[in-house]
Amino acid sequence: MAKLLSSFFIVQATTSSAAAFLPKFRRLTPLLFNQMSSSSQIAAILESPSAERNKGPIYDMVLGSKVFPTLMENNDNNKIRVLELAAGCGVHSTYFASTALADGMSIEWHPSDPDLEARLSIDARVERDNLADSIRPANGWILGKAGGTACNDGHRDKGDAGANNSGVGGIEADYSQYHNYFDLVTCINMIHIAPWEATIGLMKCAGKTLRKGGMLLCYGPYKIGGTAVESNLNFDRSLKSRDSRWGVRNLEDVIEVAKKEGITFDSYIEMPAHNLSVLFRKD
Repeated sequence: MAKLLSSFFIVQATTSSAAAFLPKFRRLTPLLFNQMSSSSQIAAILESPSAERNKGPIYDMVLGSKVFPTLMENNDNNKIRVLELAAGCGVHSTYFASTALADGMSIEWHPSDPDLEARLSIDARVERDNLADSIRPANGWILGKAGGTACNDGHRDKGDAGANNSGVGGIEADYSQYHNYFDLVTCINMIHIAPWEATIGLMKCAGKTLRKGGMLLCYGPYKIGGTAVESNLNFDRSLKSRDSRWGVRNLEDVIEVAKKEGITFDSYIEMPAHNLSVLFRKD
């Protein structure tokens, strides 16, 4: 951009009339600012390899084939309102919303993450993909005491939400305007990479914000009956070595916490890489 400006002024210096310069500069200014805006947008976008891998299977096997059709059967608004908790860098937000729109659905998507860098990435992806009509600006709700973020595949492990680079800029969740509002709450790849308090906060949030009959989707690795495939047990040990508060959770414990908030376990779907999509319903 500096070279562009320099060349521009050199050319203009050869003209005899300053008046001739001003209209051309006015035409050039929007171009320069558009370039600056685009560069800032690209710089804000973070990547998540795991989200890129699982976005297709989650939509095809769960959202598009089961969850959205079920929700549309009993929906007076003809619009699906979604709260995406621990939204990470926005890969899921933009992919799920854009694919649902392409499938002919009307979507109102609310991404949420306590990590400021994650929210900037989400909003940059939304702007880049021209989805602002369907995806709201990301909010910074902290789940429970400890928050919870799926940003950067869970490698932001240097503190609770609100400290260091995990949850910077997060705010205490205010559900007052969203009581019984959402048709669907999603939480993908958070429960195992956050303290247990974040799961409790997740269920409290879903209990307050889901409409009656609304659904909760929790995706990730789980133990059933205290055990899992060997790769997930190894993953559990690795997580705990990084942070003793993390770990692959027992599905039965998650179901019990949900039940206390009026959220009933519905079913689970086996996914690639030994993950589960666990579905709940608001009573």
